Order: sequence, then structure tokens, then C-alpha cells
Amino acid sequence: MEVVLTADRTLMSNHHGKEFLGFGTSAPPNWLPEHLFRYLFFPCIKSVGGLPWQAPYGLRKIEAKLLDEGFDVKTVYPDSIDRFNPKVIGISVMDSFGWGPSSTTFAGILKTGEPYLAKYFRMMLESDSYRKAKTKGARTIVGGPGGMAVQAEPEIHGQTWNRYCHNW
Repeated sequence: MEVVLTADRTLMSNHHGKEFLGFGTSAPPNWLPEHLFRYLFFPCIKSVGGLPWQAPYGLRKIEAKLLDEGFDVKTVYPDSIDRFNPKVIGISVMDSFGWGPSSTTFAGILKTGEPYLAKYFRMMLESDSYRKAKTKGARTIVGGPGGMAVQAEPEIHGQTWNRYCHNW
């Protein structure tokens, strides 16, 4: 496989078909048990062999263009990155550090830390699946609505991006 495209679990959800439920992912953990919060705001979508039934529109557009250009590409669930032995991992992010208006508003109201979308982005970069693919030499490209934040921030939680994404 040349390219796999993915997003963290907060984005790799259909939010029960209710677009505005996705804003719940910018809330920090504090008022509901996490498993219940996940079910309510960003439930897992069906996947077969690591290939999701649905995916964010932007990822599908990139997938279609790469296929048109002759690349071997698949959009995969974040836990399945290493299954496909990619040369390139394309990751779509929304608000990787919780700096967006929705995240900062929730943080101000609820007075607690890292929002789910930042937490799950970090967890994806720390996952065995991502690390195994990186160990095999896969390069990472981060894009999407929150892609610029990654470029602007040389550190994530006190660790340099090189810890997560060596061989960009």
C-alpha cells in the first residue's frame, strides 16, 4: 500500500448522522464517563478489515483524487494503520491541540483540560498501530482544517513532534 488516509476517532465517526453532535468532541472530559460520552458524541462507525463504511468527506475527496492519479490508497480506521504497510500516512485533523473557538469555550465553561479531539489525536499518534507503521519507514502528512496548527506548534504536550512523527 502506498498511502493510507485516516483521522482520529473523534473525526472518524458519523456522529449519529447529526452534524452538530461533532461539536461535543471539543469538550474536555469531566461530566460524563468517557465510554458514554464516546457513544453519545463520536460513536465508532462500522468497518470491515480496518476499512470504514463512512469517513470524513475531505478524506474521501483526497482518496478519490489519489486513485485518479494512479496511487494505491485506502482510507482506514486509525487502529488499522499498520495493517496496510503504508509508505505515507495522511492524517486529517480538526483541532489537534484544542485551540479552536469551540474547544476554548468549553474549556472556559467546564474549567478542565484537554478536549477529546486533542486527546484522541494525541492517542492516535501514540498508538501501536501508528508507531508500527512509522517504524517500518512510513512518512506522515497532516492536513485538514486543523493542519496548520501542527505546523505552528513544534511541541505537543512537552514532546517534540519528532517523537511522534520522525521521518515526516
